[in-house]
Amino acid sequence: MQVCNVLFKQKKLVFGLLFICLCLFLVLLPRNHEVLVIEEAKTGNILWAHEISRDEWFHHQYIHSVEKSLVIEKFKLGYSGTIFAMESWTRSFGAGLPYELKGDLEMKDGFYILKNIYDPIDVLHMQPSHLQMHTFHFRETEIVLSEPPFSRTHIKFYVKNMSWPEFMLVKRKKGAV
Repeated sequence: MQVCNVLFKQKKLVFGLLFICLCLFLVLLPRNHEVLVIEEAKTGNILWAHEISRDEWFHHQYIHSVEKSLVIEKFKLGYSGTIFAMESWTRSFGAGLPYELKGDLEMKDGFYILKNIYDPIDVLHMQPSHLQMHTFHFRETEIVLSEPPFSRTHIKFYVKNMSWPEFMLVKRKKGAV
């Protein structure tokens, strides 16, 4: 009788563990993650990655090389998974600065602010200079793009839909959350 109880308890334990593993597999594996990526364009090397939610905003700001004034460009991830240029903050409409009137124009604290632009962007390309401060902001994170490995490098910003294993690999390598 004791042998029968031991076998029954072992089978119960094995089935319990299999059930837990199956539940974890079903919950974790099929889930895809939308990840905001900064990639070196030439090599495809991911320099930074972080999970992003739909309707979440991020921006970059820099000192314009000709105007020597602060420029702020704000973006958000739309519900469709597309990045949208949403706002552009400039102090003038000089050389190399946005001039096309899209969305709503507002003046605040010395800035011309184009709001509600809703311009879809698949990939945002840039090559930050080491000569002027250039920063990227996402949630509470600020990355200085005017320093290595970002400065003097053609970089791309885009959102990538990653499977759970791919996301865990990038998370482990780059500290993405």
